[in-house]
Amino acid sequence: MASYEKLKNDMSICDGARVGGYANACRGQLYRCTGCGAVGCRQAKDHACTKQGFSVAFKCYACGAIGQQEAVVSGHAGSKSAASTPERLANTD
Repeated sequence: MASYEKLKNDMSICDGARVGGYANACRGQLYRCTGCGAVGCRQAKDHACTKQGFSVAFKCYACGAIGQQEAVVSGHAGSKSAASTPERLANTD
């Protein structure tokens, strides 16, 4: 099984600023809309981060698509949204 550190290191983390009284960095998972290509984090409340791209229901703020997201991996070079290799399917990569 892949370790937590390996999984966490594969993620791209949002560097936006939390708004509404939060005085720290967002550090949320980044997602890419497969409909329009917009990239941003997902938050429980609207406008909770300066780089928020998705609502809690995964509605893209750029194009309005719902459920058309994929997780962005470090370097924006690939996606973890689908199991595409035997290692990913076995969760051993």
